Amino acid sequence: MRSFMKKMIVILISCFFSLSLTACLTSSGNLKESRGEPDGSEDMVKIPSGWFKMGLDSAELNERPEHDVFVDTYKIDIYEVSAKDFAAFLNAKGNPDDKYFSHDDYSTVIGVADLSGKETEARDNPQRYVPRKGFEDYPANNVSWFGADEYCRWKDKHLPTEAQWEKAARGEDGRVYPWGNSTPVDTRARYSQKWKEEGIRVMVPVNALPEGASPYGMLNMAGNVWEWVNDWYRQNYCNFCYSDIEDEMDVVSKLIGIQGTELRQEKKGQPQVPPRKNPKGPRLGAFKVMRGGSWYDSYGAYVIRIPYRYWFDPMDRYLNFGFRCAR
Repeated sequence: MRSFMKKMIVILISCFFSLSLTACLTSSGNLKESRGEPDGSEDMVKIPSGWFKMGLDSAELNERPEHDVFVDTYKIDIYEVSAKDFAAFLNAKGNPDDKYFSHDDYSTVIGVADLSGKETEARDNPQRYVPRKGFEDYPANNVSWFGADEYCRWKDKHLPTEAQWEKAARGEDGRVYPWGNSTPVDTRARYSQKWKEEGIRVMVPVNALPEGASPYGMLNMAGNVWEWVNDWYRQNYCNFCYSDIEDEMDVVSKLIGIQGTELRQEKKGQPQVPPRKNPKGPRLGAFKVMRGGSWYDSYGAYVIRIPYRYWFDPMDRYLNFGFRCAR
């Protein structure tokens, strides 16, 4: 057990050290794009079934291994969920114990109450929720994973899996950013902004920056706000790929909720290591995955790369947390 815990600590620490960004970029600009099929009246795009390259071997430990993944046809929102749409959800479903969302100085959605005939901002016991004036089309922020998950269910959708999110952002050519492999610029992504200087305008509207569109036409999949996905976090895409996994089989089995026999099969190189057909992530976990980076990241050119992964407690909600839905 002691040896296993040591390994886990070493692995977690290693997640915080970046490898060279230049190792995973090329000097090429935009790659050929292949737009998805518009989904009628909804702001969604249909992503065709097929294989794509997920992860990146030359980057963070938790982005490895680079591997081919097959995803069935699905649909995904073109835009991040806006403040006006999330306010409508809160008015319909409420916000019990602030589980879904936090109203503060940084939120694009606020609670209001009618006091003496005048509608006033109210953080405690609001009568309804509205987008901040002038920020109706900015992304909803301060949203927990539970709020994002419940909103998508309310819309008869679901949070995308990591694989669905990455394919929509990356396409099938292994690009590093939604627009290609060229360095990020302000017309393609919103990153490295300072709240003190910009306030809520550190973000941009969900329909802004079309130059940064993904191969299928999704906007702001790099920067603006971090996006929750459905998966529980696993440190890498294998089931604890240690050469001496046999020594810790019982502990690992309990942690990730599968039988030791399954782990032994995976260790022997079965084709589903890492999972390659519609992967949905671990069966349990303590943290949920976020993708895409945000306006806040001072190392934005690195953090807003498509393969970059981070993890948070599903109850966390911060000024740079948002989401989009899939179906």
